[in-house]
Amino acid sequence: MKITKTAAQGRATDKSEFSFSDKRVQGATIGKKEGETYVISPKRYKLYCEGKMRILIVKGKGFVKWKRGEIAFEENDALFAEEAGEFELNGDCEFVYEISAD
Repeated sequence: MKITKTAAQGRATDKSEFSFSDKRVQGATIGKKEGETYVISPKRYKLYCEGKMRILIVKGKGFVKWKRGEIAFEENDALFAEEAGEFELNGDCEFVYEISAD
């Protein structure tokens, strides 16, 4: 169970490719596209990971808070969670996450 941070590997994310809902989730605006979720979060967004999850920070900065501590992040960082359980991204930010099967 871990969360690690690296630099994003040249992957651009185009917000216009996502379908956004008018309803807010945890105060955030949510968009969906082919297994990916785009989150525009004004403050805090909770996630849960039993397997593997990739999170790309598109805009903003903040920190990930989980039971093993905190990790700062900023625009163009990539976070990888593996069996991390519940954690939250804190900060005014936009990010895309994808749950992977492998």
